[in-house]
Amino acid sequence: MRTYLLLLLALVACGDSNNNTADAAVAAVDCATYCTTVASACTGANAQFGGTSAADATAHCTGTCAKFATSTAQTGATLGCHAQHATFAMTMDPAVHCIHAGPAGDQIGSPGTCGDACTNFCATVMGVCGVKGTDANGQYATTAECMTACNGFDKTVKYTVNTTTFPSMNPTGDNLACRLYHATNAAVSAAAATTHCPHTAVVSAVCKAP
Repeated sequence: MRTYLLLLLALVACGDSNNNTADAAVAAVDCATYCTTVASACTGANAQFGGTSAADATAHCTGTCAKFATSTAQTGATLGCHAQHATFAMTMDPAVHCIHAGPAGDQIGSPGTCGDACTNFCATVMGVCGVKGTDANGQYATTAECMTACNGFDKTVKYTVNTTTFPSMNPTGDNLACRLYHATNAAVSAAAATTHCPHTAVVSAVCKAP
């Protein structure tokens, strides 16, 4: 019996050590690490951030990541969840996990793995562009207003970015996918926000029907 108890205590201690290591790894995640992982794991047709060059795509990622909820929770629209799926994409199927790691949190029209696309879109737009009527680039007065508008956007077009060559191929048209891409573009800098925040609006001069 004594031997059994000692073995059980050893196993419990080992389990605690592993959990602490996992927690420490999650706590260490930051935007630089996240964006490096996404850039390595999610390439070509699985890319999540586009632009005129690889450096521009990284800037899209860094700016967007700054608006993620900083929780290390590995579910919901959090940095912890996006980062976890970027890591999954390194060793598992990137076609499955890159979209979870990216700015949508899951493919448009899906319930949401790291938050649904509208939750992530509105978090980015409100964080980057600000409040309509208060901030110069604001497109929506509240997150609730943004969510209502987003729920009315066309969701039949999937969020796809292709960085096989640069400039990247990005979503176009009067749909959520196009607006989400321009939200990531707006996140690059103040100047980019001035240009691209209006493209995320309900009436958009860029994300419109051909």
